[in-house]
Amino acid sequence: MKSKLLLISGLIFFIQFAYLLSKDQNQHFNWSATSSVSKAKAGEKFTIKLDFDFEKGWYIYDIIEQIGPEGLGPQKTEISLSPKELVKIAGKIKTPKPKVKYDSAFYIDIRTFSGKFSFEIPVVALKDIDFERDKIFAEIYVQQCKDNLCLPGLDFKTLVKPNNNLMTMQSSSEEKETSRIESVDEKRQQTETKLEQSKQEQNLKTDTSKEIESAKKSGLLAYLLFAMGAGALALLTPCVFPMVPITVSFFTKRAEKNPGKALRDSTVYGLGIMLTFTALGFILALLFGASGIQNFATNPWLNIGIALLFIVFSLNLFGAFEFQLPTSLLNALNVKSQGTGIFSVLLMGLTFSLTSFTCTVPFVGVALVSAAGGDWFYPIVGMLGFSFVFALPFFFLALFPSAISKLPRSGAWMNNIKVVMGLLEIAAAIKFISNADLVWGLGIMPRELFLGIWIGIGILISLYILGVYRLPHDSPVESVGTMRILFATFFISISFYLMSGLFGKKLGELDAFLPPPDYEQIISSEVKAQTSNTQSTLLNENSNVWLNDYNTALKLAKETGKPMFIDFSGFTCTNCRWMEINMLEKPEVKKLLDGMVKVRLFTDRKQEPYISYKQMQMQRFNSIELPLYVIQTPDEKVIATNAFTRDINEFINFLKKAYN
Repeated sequence: MKSKLLLISGLIFFIQFAYLLSKDQNQHFNWSATSSVSKAKAGEKFTIKLDFDFEKGWYIYDIIEQIGPEGLGPQKTEISLSPKELVKIAGKIKTPKPKVKYDSAFYIDIRTFSGKFSFEIPVVALKDIDFERDKIFAEIYVQQCKDNLCLPGLDFKTLVKPNNNLMTMQSSSEEKETSRIESVDEKRQQTETKLEQSKQEQNLKTDTSKEIESAKKSGLLAYLLFAMGAGALALLTPCVFPMVPITVSFFTKRAEKNPGKALRDSTVYGLGIMLTFTALGFILALLFGASGIQNFATNPWLNIGIALLFIVFSLNLFGAFEFQLPTSLLNALNVKSQGTGIFSVLLMGLTFSLTSFTCTVPFVGVALVSAAGGDWFYPIVGMLGFSFVFALPFFFLALFPSAISKLPRSGAWMNNIKVVMGLLEIAAAIKFISNADLVWGLGIMPRELFLGIWIGIGILISLYILGVYRLPHDSPVESVGTMRILFATFFISISFYLMSGLFGKKLGELDAFLPPPDYEQIISSEVKAQTSNTQSTLLNENSNVWLNDYNTALKLAKETGKPMFIDFSGFTCTNCRWMEINMLEKPEVKKLLDGMVKVRLFTDRKQEPYISYKQMQMQRFNSIELPLYVIQTPDEKVIATNAFTRDINEFINFLKKAYN
């Protein structure tokens, strides 16, 4: 009964937490922003007006913080403007009279706004501004509520437009000229709109999508076999590798406590992976669009939570709970990390699914796009087949600890295995802390520190195996046998290999898990896009330059007549890092790329321009897969697409299509 309650609580938590990942489906209001002037000189003050129209029953809280007697209160509405180098708020924001009602949760009268209302923001221009040319955005952070339901706080952004009534103040000659210009601009805008509609009508599909469609046409069995084959190939991606030691260590601990339930636990674990991989993906896709699960898996708070979960597992394996933690905390941790029921096994299955979704493989991405569009049957069948093959090796890994625990005299060295696995779990936790750091742009986990921690863990494992130190529950190591020497040599070799990475040497497969080499640029809170002239100069001087702004890259492609190579990437995407270091850096690949205008567009931060780049990928290519590579002409005609691959010949043939 307790396990069921915990499972239900966990599902409620994840559904509530998922609200953080969407704003379009959870925006219960329309709004616009207008400026009182069409142009402003540096130092000039003016007003930006925000007009809101909320759905019936929905409201937001006042912009003033409201704190009750217990130190708690609702989320206040926050307003900001960007870019910060052009404008700033210069005074008190004017609001209408709020509605006041007593809130029994906070024990105070709460001020709210609902229906139609406006905010007036006093603003000062920091530089000369022309609203017809410069893009100024109004941004709000609001908590929307209705009756007894409150959504978590969400960010929204809208473009500030000049007040059209200002145009009537111009002279008649200016009005005629303006009318002529507006007529030309209107025709140009109509032409651009038609072109955009034409692009959308083409319903562009990636090569992966075309392969899946072809499998569907061949029948259900062919489609299912294709999905299972995709699951087998997904096992070769770097994403799943960290879960190997995690799985072994988790079930090693359970094998001690539940020696007769290995098959049950392994089956539940495998089914847990299948069900969470399929069900969670589809629920979030239906509620929040195709990118819902990807947003969920890359959320920095979730990555921190997974890191803490792995650290708890490692402390459990070290035996720390029995002699260091207070009883109340021990009981709470036991529920999640060493429970005898099936909830902890299901939690591990969920953890596995989320860690795998962080670099969504092509098949899963296409299936979720189909589900978001209303096609359920084939995506569900495909996801079940995909996840079955994906989970199968981990079903046997879960059985492995139980099998070795039955060997003669397994007690002492089984405890050694647990400690080694615990240290490996800490190494895995560092990866998820790094993910959060990359998304937040904190700059606390550079490549050198990351490698230093892993090197230290490798040395600690080697010394532990050799008996240099031991934990309180260990038996003294009376002699060092052949197996200990071999394992110690393996881990110390890994440590020395990692040390070479501190001096710039490439680390092959391991590079996929490390922060990228250009870490200092990646962690900046916004894309540091150079001006078009600067990037053009860089491109002429060094053909290896990667741009980070789509419009700049498109302009350069038109100027030079070169094809464009678009790399849709993610800050936390392990497969992306592998491709960047192990595929894109190969001489034969670089030679082909140097003949193109290259642009890398990140899609997994909840701010501009990353949100727009994700929308571009979904709208133009019907895909959320990362990485996604697109070759297109300077007039944006798609030549070819590709995704993660270990086959260099396949990738070279893909690149050659740019020159055919």
